Amino acid sequence: MKIVVANSVGVDSNGFHMVHVPSRWSLGVKNFTNCGYYPWQLAYTSSLLKRETDHEVKFMDGALNGWDFDAYFKQLEALQPDWLIMESSTRTLREDLRLAKAAKDAFGTRLIFTGQHPMADPKTVLQTADYVLIGEYEFAALDLIQGKSPASIPGVYPNDRGELIDINRLPFPEDDDVRRIDYHEPNCRYRQVQMYASRGCPRRCNFCAAATLYYDELNWRPRQVDNVVDEIRNLKEKYPEMEGVFFDEEVHNIKKSFNIALARGIREAGLDNLHYEAMCEYASLDEEALEEMRAAGYYKVRIGVETGSDQVAEKMTLGKKHDLNKLKTILNFCKEIDMTVYGTFSIGGLGSSNDEDKKTVDLIYDLASRGLLQEVQVSINTPQPGTDFYNSCVENGELTSDLEWEEFDGGRHVAVTYPGYSSTAIMENRGKALAAFDQGKAEFNSKAFLRTAQKSFEGIPEDARVLVLRSARPWFVSLALEALVAFRNVAPDLLAQDEILEHFKKQKGLGQLYSYGAGFFSPECFSEELQTILCERHYDILMIPAANNHLAGYKNVFDVAKQLKAKSIVAVFPEGDIKTLL
Repeated sequence: MKIVVANSVGVDSNGFHMVHVPSRWSLGVKNFTNCGYYPWQLAYTSSLLKRETDHEVKFMDGALNGWDFDAYFKQLEALQPDWLIMESSTRTLREDLRLAKAAKDAFGTRLIFTGQHPMADPKTVLQTADYVLIGEYEFAALDLIQGKSPASIPGVYPNDRGELIDINRLPFPEDDDVRRIDYHEPNCRYRQVQMYASRGCPRRCNFCAAATLYYDELNWRPRQVDNVVDEIRNLKEKYPEMEGVFFDEEVHNIKKSFNIALARGIREAGLDNLHYEAMCEYASLDEEALEEMRAAGYYKVRIGVETGSDQVAEKMTLGKKHDLNKLKTILNFCKEIDMTVYGTFSIGGLGSSNDEDKKTVDLIYDLASRGLLQEVQVSINTPQPGTDFYNSCVENGELTSDLEWEEFDGGRHVAVTYPGYSSTAIMENRGKALAAFDQGKAEFNSKAFLRTAQKSFEGIPEDARVLVLRSARPWFVSLALEALVAFRNVAPDLLAQDEILEHFKKQKGLGQLYSYGAGFFSPECFSEELQTILCERHYDILMIPAANNHLAGYKNVFDVAKQLKAKSIVAVFPEGDIKTLL
């Protein structure tokens, strides 16, 4: 038999590109982005099927490749699979079902659906799909493909979910039909491969799809340390260009002894010359473990702070995860050992009000201005169907009316409205939270950045015509502009998205501010009129602020830059160093 294991459609019918993370939340972005999250559970399913069966198994990823419906269907048409397995989310469901139905109608393909939304609403999905898998689904998919009776397989709806699996029984995930190094998250400073050293979480945050839908019980399961180290070694041998690993599981650090053993295993294997970062719970971080991790090459921890409000934390059922005193203690220690901290926050969670979310805004500023928070993500807390948060909002009539499934994306829309706290106010507070980070970050980093930039910018001629692209966080772009004005006597022009231009109008010494429109920079969406105007400026230098050393996620920015025909294109990095690209 021919079996396709498939990630979501990459571009929806409205032209939005999918950043697909169904066990968290997915979103759509305007214009192409080559940001890609490795679909880990699908990837394990693919490699498991290849190991345990003799069928022809093919892994496809529309999100990675930017395939819309037509492009994806052509890929399926070439293979005409007997089975199609897809993991879908609320954001991608409509497009995924459309693709799957087309394959079913054309080739008689049998359809297996799983993921956040199919688990939440299996009856509706079964109007198209033949089977819906709930919970951890790798072995349930294998049993179906091997021809076992669906009625006897735990996890095949309407059966109860199966027991949590022994993750040490799994092979390494898919790395043949796709290249794992082609997936990247632009906030990874180095060229890192996404890996998973554990699975599960001992908390049940009410907004978390993984906790409520994939597991539905408190758990945390580490892999065997030797097996994790072997996978790192294999990846480095396959991809010599690989610079590190991003452990992107739910939480990497629940058991101190595991983190110490893994760090020592990495060092003993001679793999401590790589750069590691990991998703962590700050309340479980331990100073001894952090020191061992730092010695093994860990350079960044990502922590879910979520809120600065005790009231909101209680309503969001953060439990032991929320401890602001421990937060500040551990962040100060991370600063001492030079461990970068990436904090994730959300606005509009259950229990929120304007005053309570202001505490989160203030906390972000406080941490950034003291050099305790180097990177940030601020999301709109979105009640994904099937989560405890969603069920509470339905019960209390707090869902925003007339929302389409595509608008449950955590980035562009607010799905809730509370008494006295509107969806508009929630969106405004998200903007204030990001602005607070930029203000605090600029205040703390200003001296160090400008000190480095004063030397590194010496190659830029005084009075040069310079255009800066707004391709990174505003704090970073603002400091690059300030350095050009202060050290090179340049009045730089700026090309930025509409929503952020107002921020830069207050900055002194700038030349012209040009509006790009909305979305990521993309050659396909760059208006000819604006391109002509900028080309006629005859820039000497075009500057790209870049958040990572290897320019992952910046291909489209570079392509736009080349269209403007500047004499030179340079990248500037967060420390103030620059690199000539063209």
